[in-house]
Amino acid sequence: MLDTDNLTYACRACWHTFDAIEQPWQCPKCAAIGKPRDFPTLETDLIARQNDAFRKGMIAGLPRDMLGRIVSTPGVRAMGRDFETAAYVSVAKDTVFSEANDPWGARDFGAVIVNGTKVWWKIDLYNNDFDGGSEAPCDLAQTRRLVTILLPSEY
Repeated sequence: MLDTDNLTYACRACWHTFDAIEQPWQCPKCAAIGKPRDFPTLETDLIARQNDAFRKGMIAGLPRDMLGRIVSTPGVRAMGRDFETAAYVSVAKDTVFSEANDPWGARDFGAVIVNGTKVWWKIDLYNNDFDGGSEAPCDLAQTRRLVTILLPSEY
């Protein structure tokens, strides 16, 4: 992509969409001011919604066209099956996103507390073979999600 190519952004305050060459900090319609996560590209917004659906699907059943894997690290598994199950449920229900853990608005990282222990989760987008990044991250036919659930000490 050339530096002169416009991207389409969405204002999360009023959902107005607009084209811009650079990451906006203000909505041209409602004048809301914010950080990049407040003005995601349409692609980033779609990825965020897909990431939410995948996480929720961990306990409610995945959408038919969404494929991926869930991996717990050795530290999480060592805490026992009940802890690991509680971690899956907590990750699936996580809705706490901020500038600190989600600066771009993709909702691909989070931290939850499980039985008094901090647990991190991360979603990475891979190609269908899980041997490289997806070239079309919004396209569910070309993208597989990998959710990793880990203890901060394992990072």
